Amino acid sequence: MREIEEMTATMTIEEASPAASGPRTAGAYDWYVVAILFSVSVLGYIDRVILSFLVEDIKADLSLSDAELGAVTGMAFAVLYVFGGVFIGRMLDRGRRVTILAACILVWSVATAASGLATGFVTLFIARMFVGVGEAGLNPAAIGIISSRFPQDKVQKPIGLFTTGLYVGGGMAMMLGAHLLTRFAAGGPYDLPFIDSAEPWRVVFLLLAVPGLFVALLVQSSVREERGGGQRAAPAKGEALAFARANRKLIVLLALGIVSWSMNNYGLLNWYPAMLMRSYEMTPGLVATTYGPAFLLGGIAGCLAVHPYYKWLRSRFGDRAAYYLSFSSMAVLAVTTLVGPIVPTVQLAVAMSYVNLFVSSISVASIFVLIVAVVPPTLRGLYTGLYMALVNLTGGAFGSVMVGLLTDRVYGAHGLNLSLTTMAAAFGPLGALLMYLASRQGGAGTRIAAD
Repeated sequence: MREIEEMTATMTIEEASPAASGPRTAGAYDWYVVAILFSVSVLGYIDRVILSFLVEDIKADLSLSDAELGAVTGMAFAVLYVFGGVFIGRMLDRGRRVTILAACILVWSVATAASGLATGFVTLFIARMFVGVGEAGLNPAAIGIISSRFPQDKVQKPIGLFTTGLYVGGGMAMMLGAHLLTRFAAGGPYDLPFIDSAEPWRVVFLLLAVPGLFVALLVQSSVREERGGGQRAAPAKGEALAFARANRKLIVLLALGIVSWSMNNYGLLNWYPAMLMRSYEMTPGLVATTYGPAFLLGGIAGCLAVHPYYKWLRSRFGDRAAYYLSFSSMAVLAVTTLVGPIVPTVQLAVAMSYVNLFVSSISVASIFVLIVAVVPPTLRGLYTGLYMALVNLTGGAFGSVMVGLLTDRVYGAHGLNLSLTTMAAAFGPLGALLMYLASRQGGAGTRIAAD
């Protein structure tokens, strides 16, 4: 055990990563794999984010409170995501990533269809739980596959491109959701299995579940497990515990910083469309045509900015660049999320949504870059799963619920913007401070290959 601990504590990134000593350029097939993973990410986030756009219709049809909506949009997704993320992450470090990813796509697609058949809070909650357990494998599998195919000093760009899928999927969910709702509203209600006179939001869920079947087949049939078909090393016995012990101060600071950041960031992402409808009296169609493009364009721009911004940080801060990428983006996000929900006009609210999503997307991608920089390749599936579980348990679950509770019990339905600002004030600066402290703790033991 002591030998493993010493090895893990002193391991540099160049020594830890097979990619670092492998080919220095990526081939066409490597970028094809990134494109497929990007497509999977788009699909996953459409299935996940569409609920945020449909909340007002679901609330009216199922007679849900804002607290129940917060539980459905956040906590339900996180309940099994937490356990699934850790368990699936460990499986990904030892088993076939591609097969596990394809199975996860099937699970969340079936659960999306089940969401459209929900008859109340409990059945909708259960359906969203299984969307969560399916999507728990997406990011750990993708980050593992990408980091095995690209050199350490080139991994920021493919990670940034993969992360754009979150925002492309989110933007498409809103725009596609509005289009489908408008189209089916004219002919509804509909008779569905187990449900008579179904509202249009149910049809939207059922239709969005279909592409997952084809994407799962595409992943399984066309994505190869490793670059060159080689076998990767499995984690040594006790390696995960040894790594945690050797880096416990850094891991605690990173975990607390990520928790605080996610409480602010994911509460905003889940509730911003509803906030525009309530606090600024925008119609669902207008939200789709304004906030949808903001989600799409702001998110893509931020993800594409990650690589050049990282290179600039590396020229200034050297080995600590990955830490400063996270700290600086979270610090800026703390300010923009505080201001965005309380600007005086709807035009400014929409403009701030572009800014928030640009900065948010950098912060999301920065965590994946940091994991690749700090964690040995044999443990990246586990630690990516732990990170995603932590984010969804705290920000994704309790962050959304806290916004709902603040709205129900303190500010009222039209004070949703004040609930979001309160969350930003409470958690945004704290998250940035903790990530800064982590940047002071880390860096010495992790050396990133020079560009």
